[in-house]
Order: sequence, then C-alpha cells, then structure tokens
Amino acid sequence: MAEYTGIERRLVFRLLDYWEGLKDGRKMPSLHDIQASDLGDDWDWCFLISLGEEGESAVFTHVGSLIYPPVRGLLIGTEVSACPDQTLIKQATTFMSRVFDLGVPVSIGGECEDGGDDLLYRSTLMPLSSDDVYIDALFGGANCRKVTN
Repeated sequence: MAEYTGIERRLVFRLLDYWEGLKDGRKMPSLHDIQASDLGDDWDWCFLISLGEEGESAVFTHVGSLIYPPVRGLLIGTEVSACPDQTLIKQATTFMSRVFDLGVPVSIGGECEDGGDDLLYRSTLMPLSSDDVYIDALFGGANCRKVTN
C-alpha cells in the first residue's frame, strides 16, 4: 500500500490508496468493503457500479452528488450504457472495458464537457470482486475544474 506523508491533494490518488488498503492480501477488495463513512467528503465525487452475470447489466448503485448533481435526475439503478452524454460521469465510465481486461485500477484525465462547461478532469476506476477472481463491481471517482480562458 502506498503511504503518503501529509494530505494528498489529488482525489484519484486518495481513492487508489483507499482501494489498496482494503485489499488486505487479496487481489482486489469487494463491493462490501467500500464504506461511505471512510471516504468523508470524497464520497460525493465517487460512484459504484454493480455488474450482472458475466458483466452484463452494469448499473449504478451509488452516484455522488458532485460527480452528477441530483437535479439532473437520479442514476442509481440506471444502466451505465444509458448514462447521459457530455457529462463527467460518462467520461469516467468510458474505459470500463480496460479495467475488465487488465483487472487493475485505471486512471485517465483530460478535457470534457459537462452541463455546458468545459472541464479538466481526472478519474479512476477500480475493480471489485466478492470472490477475488471475477470482477463483479467497480468503484470509481472523478473530479474536475472548469477551464478558464
């Protein structure tokens, strides 16, 4: 597990450190290991995805209010494939297949549009498994800042 001195400013590094700490000798933690109370304010930038049989029916089980504000509608129970385009949450889930292929956390960053704003963002997506063999859930997070001209 990576250990940081002081407070890490980047959300993706804090989440990766949290994920590593939950492994406890396993290849990956389980969905039940993720606790909102452990994450404090970061929880509002996080999301959880549960997968059906063989990765089918990937649905959101948690979507933080800062990554996708509830005034836009609720995504809990919604299939990830139906996620609205040009949103931060859509951008943060576009690389799910890489996480399945590699079986490890994947982080990306770049520019995207969300609610009419141009954003610079960083995101991470991490595999979860109830049996430490098959990925049956994903834990992700992303945050951003507006691009100023």
